[in-house]
Amino acid sequence: MIARDGTEAQNFIDLYNVGHFLLEAKDADGGKSTDLLLRRAFGQARTYAAHVPGGIAPPYLLVLDVGKTLLVWDRWNGSFGGYAAHVRRIDLPTLHQRPVDIALLVDIWSNPSARDPRSHAQAVTKEIAERLAELAKALEDRGLDQERVAKFLMRCVFAMFAEDVGLLPHEAFRQTIQNAGAKPEVLSRALENLWKAMDEGGLFGYEKFLRFNGHFFKDAESLPLTPTYIALLLESAKADWRDVEPTIFGTLLVRALDPVERHKLGAEYTPRAFIERLVRPTVEEPIRERWTAVQADVLQLRQSGKPKDRTTAATRLRDFHTWMRGLRFLDPACGSGNFLYVTMHLVKEIELEVINELADVTEAREFRLEEVDPSQFYGIEVKPWAREILELVLWIGFRQHWKRHHHVQPPEPVLQDTGTLECRDAVLAWDRIVHRPERDRLDPKRRIAHTVTGELVPDPGARLPYLEHAGARPAPWPDADFIIGNPPYLGEKRQRDVLGDGYVDALRAAYEDVTDSADLVAYFWHRAASAVAGGRTLRAGLITTNSITQAKNRTVIESAAARGVGVAWAVADHVWYDGDDGAEVRVAMTVLALRPTNARLVRVDPVERVRGEVAVIEEIRVPRLNADLTAHANVAGAADAPLLANAGLSYQGYKRGGDGFVLSADEARSMLIADPRHREVIHPYRNGKDLTSRPRDVYVIDLGLMTEDEAREYPILFDHLRDRVYPERVANPRASYARYWWRFLEPRRELREALRGLPRYLVTSEVSKHPIFAFADARVAPDGTLVCIALAEEYALGVLSSSIHAMWAFSAGGRMGVRHTPRYSKGICFDAFPFPSPGDPLRTAIAGAAVRIERHRSAALDRDETVTLMKLYDVVSALRAGRALTATQRHLHELGACGVLRDLHDDLDRLVAEAYGWSWPEPPSLVLERLVALHDARVEEERAGNVRWLRPHYQKPRFGSDSGSGAPPEFELPASEDSELSDVVTPAPWPKDAVGQITVLRQIASEAPITVEAALKRFTGAKRELVERHLETLAILGEVQRLEDGRYAAFAMVS
Repeated sequence: MIARDGTEAQNFIDLYNVGHFLLEAKDADGGKSTDLLLRRAFGQARTYAAHVPGGIAPPYLLVLDVGKTLLVWDRWNGSFGGYAAHVRRIDLPTLHQRPVDIALLVDIWSNPSARDPRSHAQAVTKEIAERLAELAKALEDRGLDQERVAKFLMRCVFAMFAEDVGLLPHEAFRQTIQNAGAKPEVLSRALENLWKAMDEGGLFGYEKFLRFNGHFFKDAESLPLTPTYIALLLESAKADWRDVEPTIFGTLLVRALDPVERHKLGAEYTPRAFIERLVRPTVEEPIRERWTAVQADVLQLRQSGKPKDRTTAATRLRDFHTWMRGLRFLDPACGSGNFLYVTMHLVKEIELEVINELADVTEAREFRLEEVDPSQFYGIEVKPWAREILELVLWIGFRQHWKRHHHVQPPEPVLQDTGTLECRDAVLAWDRIVHRPERDRLDPKRRIAHTVTGELVPDPGARLPYLEHAGARPAPWPDADFIIGNPPYLGEKRQRDVLGDGYVDALRAAYEDVTDSADLVAYFWHRAASAVAGGRTLRAGLITTNSITQAKNRTVIESAAARGVGVAWAVADHVWYDGDDGAEVRVAMTVLALRPTNARLVRVDPVERVRGEVAVIEEIRVPRLNADLTAHANVAGAADAPLLANAGLSYQGYKRGGDGFVLSADEARSMLIADPRHREVIHPYRNGKDLTSRPRDVYVIDLGLMTEDEAREYPILFDHLRDRVYPERVANPRASYARYWWRFLEPRRELREALRGLPRYLVTSEVSKHPIFAFADARVAPDGTLVCIALAEEYALGVLSSSIHAMWAFSAGGRMGVRHTPRYSKGICFDAFPFPSPGDPLRTAIAGAAVRIERHRSAALDRDETVTLMKLYDVVSALRAGRALTATQRHLHELGACGVLRDLHDDLDRLVAEAYGWSWPEPPSLVLERLVALHDARVEEERAGNVRWLRPHYQKPRFGSDSGSGAPPEFELPASEDSELSDVVTPAPWPKDAVGQITVLRQIASEAPITVEAALKRFTGAKRELVERHLETLAILGEVQRLEDGRYAAFAMVS
């Protein structure tokens, strides 16, 4: 195992069967078992389980008191919990008398998955949802209102669940259906009577009903069913509703009851383990951190043996439970309730440990405690059915937990109308909506056939109303201690089509601190960060797209950091299933806290799954995370400060705004024959795929920045564009795009100016797994998927093609899509990149190396039409990684001489490193530290008037002023990969109460291994006896490990 500071410690597991169990054995002195000994063994085993290879703990944890007792914990609920939770005690001397325990041990050894209740629960839940969907469709097909159908079926759902968990008399709902036979009228009256009895309590026939209350049964309306569908309802009632899985039931119920969503019933849903991965650091860990301190305090009080201390211990436990009971949890985009349910479940698991510990201390179970319940869980959701379905899910989950862990009937009413779940917009509020006809625009979705081309184009008579949201402002959120959720992603480009122009304009006006280009999820992130900054919210954890690390979104992270809100835990790239259609997407997970003392970055395996879980590859702890969720040198921060030396050279290619601009080779030839002047405005056209694959023989009509009158000077082309571009462009929501329809959407005035007079320029694909740079002829019109750099020298090609620039670009540019493909953002990857400043001989050598690479690639492409640059670099990447080549790659290796290509790049890398004055190779983290340091030095240099222009004759007249000599200032580069923290720490006051003392000791032990002496120096007024006792108690609980050298350490997860 590896400690937080990198210290390795060797520990030995007594018995470990991978994927089955981990066992820690103890033999009490004198043959007597003690609770303290077993607690220590449990803590030890749980620590080991957290550090097994792959990061996935085995399903069972065993603690053996040799010859006497075997304690068994499972993690089918997601974790082993605490010592007092879910433990099964097996008395070994009498084991032969209990076949149930023997069967359990056999399964643990040979087939533990046979005991996994999750797969059965998921299958049962999906089967039930499919039946409900069939029933809902049948009722709607008969003309019944969708809302009436949904509420009727939700009443059925809870009644079926209630009878299976014992909240209703045995088979009360089933017998009601069976007694009615095939008579719809009789069944309707019977169900209405049953639901009235559930609402009010009292007698139903000869049976006494609990009073359920809540809003589910206020309306007791039943709907007429045909005999066929009575039978289907009865089949649903016969299912074992005790096994319904709430984490997926809400999603499936939405799909079953909503006609629009029903076709998605078979789509993927988010696994519970994915949700828990975010909920645990957001909610469970802070609560459990406090609970651990209370446990340690209680353990010390119990060890004294004094009755007074035992009474104090009980008081400590009740006080902690009261604190838990006062917590509030919010999901501002709660959907069908998955996150709130998982949060409630994990909090209830901790509460169960508290209740069990209290029962152990008082030697009596307290049933009068007011438990954590759905009234503490708040949700906002704009979709219909939010309140009903979410509340149904929460109450089912709550009553499942009660049934498992209590042996008495719950207090009445069984349900409560909590009023904590709202159906409304979570980010925007307004006073009224006003239609502004003068701002209406064409509806791009309503189509008619064009009279000339026959293609479907927007109907000029169909308009989208502009709905002004008067009095728009940020929507209020309920106060909450914890915020958790998976808000809608909705990128900037789709917002107007989905939300409407009026809403988007109001949203952007209401949130001046969020950039207009931000995804919708960034508004939720900003609101959550504001709640944390205000001090009311302890932590907030949100799912976002992985584009949160891109410049357009990460400004919210930078803004939060300025207010003291940091990312305390993050996964920058994690697979997820989109709630709309179950499609696999890539997301980021972030947990926010106010002034966190450190941060953790988790890296997961992008492919491998173990028992449905994504395996953790590593978890590292650092002082802070950068805004792009990296832990190395802050490249993203440096990238926000572009260098004047690079100004005016890098631009995205042309954004067309219509396929009508593009011509095939035959069309281009015909138009050139029709009018030779067309050569002035018809150019070869290339996009990113043309670069990484093989170029297409296509052309583009480029009228540049012409006025309409100037464009009409090319009448054939003007008519061509009017028929093929105008109908679409006139419907564009941006007025300038609609008005200048004959131009590209983004004709890039500055790019045209930068390229004027150059014989060629550099291009790279905006999105590509390999950073490939090449020259494009000056006549080539670049598509928006290319990043263009207005430099024509081979030296520039060499520097940009080096691994040093690739490391910078990969770190600065962010990632795109499910495959997490690197994105080369011109403003971040190029504008701030510090080029080296070598002498002429080295510049010439780098240029020569770049030419050799370019010639080698061109020869390979000419050799065989199946060769592409992307495929060549796939092989080079495999060679570097030592991966075995596929048959296709071996063929490409031979055709492209990929080994030589790799060698040519190695030569280039050495030359570029020499130009920087560095040795090669170096670890990427060190290269990035040096580049950031060099960038910062260049910024200071430019402030002093010394600019190292890359293209001085073009740049200086436009961007410069009189500058100095350009002599570089002196500065020191980082000498090694590791940076050391200062040993000087100002002592903090020693907390007055034991819980506070234990909490701070646990925190400092989690930062780095620490001795008792070192801990004493961290505080004023601390006593050695107390520090030592607290650390030993934490070791008993498994929160820290005592190393051989006397230090106490918490351990980071490793592969």
